[in-house]
Amino acid sequence: MERIQPERALIIAGGNRVKADLLDRIDRPTYIVAADSGLDHAYELGLRPDVVVGDMDSVTAKSLARATDEGVEIRRHPIAKDATDLELAIDLVFERGLRHATIIGGTGGRFAHTLANALLLTTAGDVRLNWLTSHARITPLRTGETGIFPATDGPLLSILSVGGPASGTSSGLRWPLGDLTLTPGSTRGISNEILGPEASVTIEEGCVLLVHERNNE
Repeated sequence: MERIQPERALIIAGGNRVKADLLDRIDRPTYIVAADSGLDHAYELGLRPDVVVGDMDSVTAKSLARATDEGVEIRRHPIAKDATDLELAIDLVFERGLRHATIIGGTGGRFAHTLANALLLTTAGDVRLNWLTSHARITPLRTGETGIFPATDGPLLSILSVGGPASGTSSGLRWPLGDLTLTPGSTRGISNEILGPEASVTIEEGCVLLVHERNNE
């Protein structure tokens, strides 16, 4: 299949209903992927996905019929499979040549799925992912990568190591990373505070998930 060149994708996962105001906080996507019942969310948000992928065990028949009528590409997988629908959607983004994607949806329902969705962010290889929920933006950073987190998006930034020890440098945080090594399972990096207009985090070794919590509205 011919590779598609646009730079940014939107992946709409299943789970709890997605609030429309999330769309005001993301760049306009050039390619939209719905993961199973994420198709229902897409239509509720007034979006037409380019492709829907999954085993189609939770999407409504009405949305699936509409997608068929509209010529949306449907990538159906067996129910007995080795990956979640969201992982299949991420794999598809990589297959199509995109390297940046924002995920919305994917919370609620079974807790194991929500937890696995967060961990998927750290295993996406060359695809740069972030996961936007109503309460936070979750961003992975690997060795040599830097993230910028504006205080206007919220005052709290948690840094959680995944897969092994992680270390790095920071600026604009009440408790700088400094010589600190974060270890998986430790709560040492929870609820750091952003001082000034923004915080910067650079990971020198390891992999972390940064959870930037929104201001309460």
